[in-house]
Amino acid sequence: MDWPLDPSHTRHLDLALTADSPGAMRFRADLLDLRKAGLMSLGGRIATSGIIHNMTLLGRVDDDTGELLEISWEQSHVMHEANHASRGECCRDPMERLTGLVGSKLGEGFRADLKQHFGGPLGCTHVNTLFQELSASVAHLQAQRRADPTLASPRKPGARIARRAVVFDAFLPEEGTQSELRVRLSDAQYGPADAADNESMARHAEVRLAARVELMGWLLLSLRASERVRTGPAIEAADWSDRNEAVAEFEGKSLGGGMARLCAERFGDAPQDACLLSALLALAPGMTQVGAGLSDSLVPSPAARPQQTGAPLGGAGPCYMLRGDGPLLQVITAPGED
Repeated sequence: MDWPLDPSHTRHLDLALTADSPGAMRFRADLLDLRKAGLMSLGGRIATSGIIHNMTLLGRVDDDTGELLEISWEQSHVMHEANHASRGECCRDPMERLTGLVGSKLGEGFRADLKQHFGGPLGCTHVNTLFQELSASVAHLQAQRRADPTLASPRKPGARIARRAVVFDAFLPEEGTQSELRVRLSDAQYGPADAADNESMARHAEVRLAARVELMGWLLLSLRASERVRTGPAIEAADWSDRNEAVAEFEGKSLGGGMARLCAERFGDAPQDACLLSALLALAPGMTQVGAGLSDSLVPSPAARPQQTGAPLGGAGPCYMLRGDGPLLQVITAPGED
């Protein structure tokens, strides 16, 4: 049977803000990684297709300032569970460090606070991705409230205020060196309930991205974008706007290095492009999961790496479990010596 494009990986970020006590909102942020192909041995465990990550952040945030008031978490699925190779360590170990973020303000400047408490070898890249999207969602809501104060009207506890979904999909050709990527972002902001206490929608924004990427080196060969914004309460049909020209400069760039900085420099000071920026920032973190789908034996495939050289991880390490002086990285880089 001919399989021109085979689904490889889906990543879903889901963020919800609901009314809490006066002056506060509750948040729930979920990350789900669903691997649709692949088989490989890594760090004493054999990874197959299925749920790879299922992580949830819960807490409260100040309605006006975006200050984090409390935070908790759940992790039903992580990549590295405790085993002999990890010397009993697992991905959940550094999560207590997140409590140090209480008092930080989501929005501008939060990325630096997150890096200080949970960046690189201190924490988890996937939790960081989820937290950064939560920060972007709250900041976007605050900007919309400044433009339309009715969005900040009092709500009953539990009433939905905003909801955002970011979905990344990767598709692999049966034979080839490239991958097709898709990103869909939906950002909904709710208005006050009507007289019958039914939900009403104030604004609904959507972004679509379509990209083709060279697997080795993660080079962006092509990138297309479109978006539309509809306002409530009717949310009537509206045409999609072409944003290809706005993203054309990223073609020829690698998703493996500096993509977040380039996107922030291009769109970070343009509030009207906040949703487009979030969609673009989903490409590189999603791509980190694509390479595993190429491995169909216990030996990890080297065909999809962010750098052309295929060099091993170095330096402090990208996360707690793969920190430079951690036991797991020693096993991965020198498996014959374990």
